[in-house]
Amino acid sequence: MNRRHFLRLMLASGIIISVPASGSLAVAASEPHHSFLRISQALTGRQQLDPASGQRLYALLTRQNPLFPQRLAQLARRLDRSGEMTPEARLAALTDEDVDTALAIITPWYLGYTGNPATTRASDDAHFVSFLSALMYEPTADITPRPSYSQRGSDYWQAVPDGVSAPPMPANIHAWGEASPRAASRIAPAQPAWLAVVEGRARTYAEALRLTDNAGDRL
Repeated sequence: MNRRHFLRLMLASGIIISVPASGSLAVAASEPHHSFLRISQALTGRQQLDPASGQRLYALLTRQNPLFPQRLAQLARRLDRSGEMTPEARLAALTDEDVDTALAIITPWYLGYTGNPATTRASDDAHFVSFLSALMYEPTADITPRPSYSQRGSDYWQAVPDGVSAPPMPANIHAWGEASPRAASRIAPAQPAWLAVVEGRARTYAEALRLTDNAGDRL
């Protein structure tokens, strides 16, 4: 999806550039963190952004792209000049580079991290910014706790949700733990044929069976 089109969709939903900033957004060399926070407020439409997260995010974006301070200043000047325009007109006035800078600011405020996490290798360029302040959790905050972080006390999930008729459960179910009737007492060793497929030594399970059978014959 084109980045400008994506930004336009966010604008249409009222998520971004929906709160006009008061005063100039021009970046002051003496206090870049403060200016960055004000620009973030204007872009996200959130006035209560965490200043500490803003400082960390500014530092991470600058480390990720040494030209970020200059591009931030350019974006600030562009937004200042379009202050009296409608949000759609303000977006149209941005250059492609400004759009990239705006998305570089908005995205980590919502996700809570910069860069791109990798699930298939040990290292990547992602850096943590904030978990509790990540804006993507706001729409469902009154219903769904943040993943891995309970806002409702320990074991909140044990209570049956309102309006749900749960079947009867054993009286001591909360104390089962590893004593659960379905708990595995040990992890079974992997089947050789299955390992051959997972490790890429065979393309099909039938080929893996032939491969492992032949290996067994050699033993």
